[in-house]
Amino acid sequence: MTDESAGIGPRLRVGYVPGVQPDKWLTRWRERNPGVPITARRVGDPRPDLARSAGDDGFDVIFLREADDAPRSAPPGLLRIPLYTETMAVLAGKDHELGAFDTLSAEDLEAERWLDPVDAVTATPEEVSAAVDLVAAGIGLLALPLPYARSLSRRDVVARPLEGVPTTRTGVAWSPAREGDELIDEFVGIVRGRTASTSRGAGEPPREKRTAREKTAAKARARAERGTRPAERGMSPARGKRRR
Repeated sequence: MTDESAGIGPRLRVGYVPGVQPDKWLTRWRERNPGVPITARRVGDPRPDLARSAGDDGFDVIFLREADDAPRSAPPGLLRIPLYTETMAVLAGKDHELGAFDTLSAEDLEAERWLDPVDAVTATPEEVSAAVDLVAAGIGLLALPLPYARSLSRRDVVARPLEGVPTTRTGVAWSPAREGDELIDEFVGIVRGRTASTSRGAGEPPREKRTAREKTAAKARARAERGTRPAERGMSPARGKRRR
């Protein structure tokens, strides 16, 4: 964004949900755009703080979480590109026997006691933390996206990949009012893997290939402009090969 009236130059502000690790994208941005500061802040749900126009307070771009079976079309009021499906995890107290396994399925844990589900999409960080406190106390198990579970850095619980349960996915989103914003387009391109050599505006667009007839006509025009005939350049008009 740019707020010229306030004397502030271009900058980009990113909001992201717990479990998303934007560091690599921030690093690439700083390498390619050293003159445009970028900041990032983790929040429970960044959508309410999304800037609807350049100069507004809030985030210019956000990383959000949604159910993996949510419509592929963007939620109302957002432009959104889905990124990746998250592996789910089961959380238990650190001394629970499931810590001996690398991966578990829902069927493996049918006999276990589970806490009431916590919706990682809508729950606040405080609600998730309270549920994990119950897990640490041995009250029951809890399912969360694995990246979210790891971001909690809790030493009193153990997390293992869990199969056979509904998954979540992440996406990058921005306001429809900011469609065509060059800074946002550049950042989204970085997130999607666009390299510096393929960034928008980098270099000239590729030239269309010409047919053999077009090439021949172009050569004839060039010779005519120079006023030079083939024979005068040591070429045989009949055969078109250079004389030895």
